[in-house]
Amino acid sequence: MKESSKRRKPGEEEDDGQGSNTNKDRLSSLPDSLLCHILSFLPTKTSVCTMSLVSHRYLHLWKHLQDFDFYDVYYPDSDEEAENFKDFAIFVNAVLSMRSTRDIRKMRLSCGQSQLDSFAERSVDTWIRTAVGAHLEDLHLALFSSEGEGFKLPLPVLSCTNLLSISLCGEIFVELEQSWHVCLPSLKTLQLEIGNVDVNSVDILLSACPILETLELSFSTESLAKLRVPSSLKSFKFTIENDTEVCLEIDTPGLKYLSLTNITFGNATSIGNLHNVEEAYLDASSESESVDPLLTLLQALSGIKRLVFRCYAAKRRLLGTEPIIDFPKMHFSEFRCLLHLELILPTFDPFLYDVLQKCPILQALIIHNDKVRK
Repeated sequence: MKESSKRRKPGEEEDDGQGSNTNKDRLSSLPDSLLCHILSFLPTKTSVCTMSLVSHRYLHLWKHLQDFDFYDVYYPDSDEEAENFKDFAIFVNAVLSMRSTRDIRKMRLSCGQSQLDSFAERSVDTWIRTAVGAHLEDLHLALFSSEGEGFKLPLPVLSCTNLLSISLCGEIFVELEQSWHVCLPSLKTLQLEIGNVDVNSVDILLSACPILETLELSFSTESLAKLRVPSSLKSFKFTIENDTEVCLEIDTPGLKYLSLTNITFGNATSIGNLHNVEEAYLDASSESESVDPLLTLLQALSGIKRLVFRCYAAKRRLLGTEPIIDFPKMHFSEFRCLLHLELILPTFDPFLYDVLQKCPILQALIIHNDKVRK
């Protein structure tokens, strides 16, 4: 009796009778270094739990990870929050203590911590200090507290020579002295969204970042202070969460994107080189009569291609006959490159005519009537 033969599809290898080729485990053929790279994009808890179920070979693969993402769901009003954090802390402590490599490249930590709970405060501080080292490149901290008290950032974080990116969100307290050692020579991205801050401390921090390219600031402050924007920036987003003025010094020849939200006209007190900015979002408000700083800012953006401008002037100006901005009197230069203009205004104003006359190649114009400031 002749042995029957199976017709194989093109490119299909011959079965050896045990299914070792047609049913081959392709995952097993991948090198551990590649698998670790794939796991680095997952939450650490998922990496630890999933790989132990796939194969006994991968049971300890997570120990070689250099990227960690610890996330704890925070319920500030829950009676079980303290117990939930203890479970989270047990897991984080186990992972950090059992890892094979001492070098951490990336750390993302998101959790709630209480100033009234010394265990939580000590745990978070220990985890951050464990991550600090010569190989740390990316640090993201999102820490929240029901008491509103800020977690004090360990100072060694601000002297990591290889850090490329820092993101601080939530109730994190940053207070620096001029004499302290703050040095971030490799930092390119900085995001601060941390509630109430001391502007002088932020200024000290920025002065320690000589090659910073992307800066996002969102905070409230109680004191009037000067903030010097690094000249190396390519993207700058700044939001003031309260009505206190912050005096900006901007001289950034390489800046491509600018976003200023809830600023007052007095914020932009010193404007330098902005001729390379291609896109800007300006959300301006003022209770004063002088709009000269804002006009200086607009003049510095004469080479812009896309502009979104939201302006709220004093009520006296809006209800009277005086325009928000008197363009003819200031001999305003043309927006010679502007292609897209979006205006968000509480009322129609004659200055719109003057704006359009300064936009010779405008292709898109969008006007919003926004009577109530949100």
